[in-house]
Amino acid sequence: MKENSNTKMILTNKERNFKTTTKLHTTLLKQIKGLMFSKPLKNNQSILLKFNQEKNLPIHMIFVFFSIDAVWINKNNKIVKIIRNIKPFTPNINPKTKAISILETKKHATLNLKVGDKLTLLNK
Repeated sequence: MKENSNTKMILTNKERNFKTTTKLHTTLLKQIKGLMFSKPLKNNQSILLKFNQEKNLPIHMIFVFFSIDAVWINKNNKIVKIIRNIKPFTPNINPKTKAISILETKKHATLNLKVGDKLTLLNK
């Protein structure tokens, strides 16, 4: 299945009882927009910003009107950083670690996850 910005997928970690329906954002425009001007995420709903290569991937919360959890994921699908309950309009969130993807979820959705956990991406 070809991945594009309209692809909905499931991201899961069975050991930690974590499952979310995620919308894949692979285009630059979708990655820049992220959750800006969006309605609050529902339970088990998220977006996955997927990039072409691993690098430091800072985010911002400008024009995001609700708190989120953010999870940075490396090329091996392992979690390298989790920042929880990021407040609206926070100008710069810098993980200072290399990742290839960022999962943005409803706040507190990641409480069972830990750095080092592996996430699996499945077709919906």
